[in-house]
Amino acid sequence: MSRYSLTVPGPAETPIKGKTRRSRRAAETRGRLLAASAELLTDRGYSRLATAAVAERAGVAHGTLFKHFATKSELMAATTEYVLEDVIGQFLRMAQGFAGEPEPIDQALNAVWSLFRSDRLQATLELYVAARTDETLRGALRPIFTEHRGAFLSAARALLPSAEDATRFESTVTGILATLLGGALLWSVVPEPEFFQSELAFVDRTARAELARLSSEGEVE
Repeated sequence: MSRYSLTVPGPAETPIKGKTRRSRRAAETRGRLLAASAELLTDRGYSRLATAAVAERAGVAHGTLFKHFATKSELMAATTEYVLEDVIGQFLRMAQGFAGEPEPIDQALNAVWSLFRSDRLQATLELYVAARTDETLRGALRPIFTEHRGAFLSAARALLPSAEDATRFESTVTGILATLLGGALLWSVVPEPEFFQSELAFVDRTARAELARLSSEGEVE
């Protein structure tokens, strides 16, 4: 079962017995470093982000950062995961509002498009571009991308249960996500809603037609 679902999370679990104060402190420090890294990545961009600045904003020594993240690439990959966890969490909370409706496609597309244009997600896209010429960063980002693509697929299956067994369902959903990600990358250059109106209308028509066909046919081929 996926770790992501459209259900509302329950109360926080009781900490595991025997968990040491040191491990809790390490987890808190790691959390502060990731929050600081996400903020600086958003504010300054990847090219101007220095690990020393991340440590300073998190309120820890520079050397402490490298006890948690051996390299800047490792820190950036963890920061991407941190941001994507938040983005997917927001999407799942939004999806609770339209899950079960006869045609949730419009709302799902609008929700994803809104999240993909957020400053924090836009900042992580800089890392995907940088990974083209940075093999270490590329290797660190790939499993994170794969995992979170799976999370969006799980949410799509929950929203469209009649199509979830279709063999082409996964490629359809990932194709839609790839198109919206491409638009989000272009948004960083042309942040004008009217510029994207016709493109988004095309994505909406295509997604609606393909997903409706998969829902009605169940399994094609």
